[in-house]
Amino acid sequence: MSMTTMRSSQIASRYAQALFLTGQDKRAELAQEFKRVLAVLEDPVISGAFYHPRTGRERKAQLISLMQLSPLLESFLLLVVEKGREGFIPMMYREFEQLVLDDQNTSVAEVASALDLTPEECSELQQKLSKLTGRKVILRMQVDPSIVGGLIIKVDGKVLDASLKHRLNALAHTLTS
Repeated sequence: MSMTTMRSSQIASRYAQALFLTGQDKRAELAQEFKRVLAVLEDPVISGAFYHPRTGRERKAQLISLMQLSPLLESFLLLVVEKGREGFIPMMYREFEQLVLDDQNTSVAEVASALDLTPEECSELQQKLSKLTGRKVILRMQVDPSIVGGLIIKVDGKVLDASLKHRLNALAHTLTS
């Protein structure tokens, strides 16, 4: 990790912790609201204007107030803009979301499968991952036909690659060595 990346991460983490501590009784709602802000800021037109260096702080503040946010999140984002830290907003959201999930003893499992899983299969997978991690698990599903079959699961910094593509690559490697 470069010094710039590490410093960026520290800045985002400090802001996220401040929001987390300030919003004690509304953390889950703040996380949802912050996620909506991120969705707005990801729009290419809004993003181009909001993150552009020539866009003044007043214009950025106007955009924030147009979002009709809770007073706490609006104040937080106005402070972020005032301090010139708006480039860190996506990273702040990720840090804040992780703090909220940890507080709720919850993990997010990113699951890639070749085909859509049925609701029953998702429920069964969620239960097995909860048992494995000892935490409540939220699934974020993604269909990736390139894995051919099986699943690739990322949870709590670990990757379980049970895809057919991975097994075929391992078999090919064994046969060629």
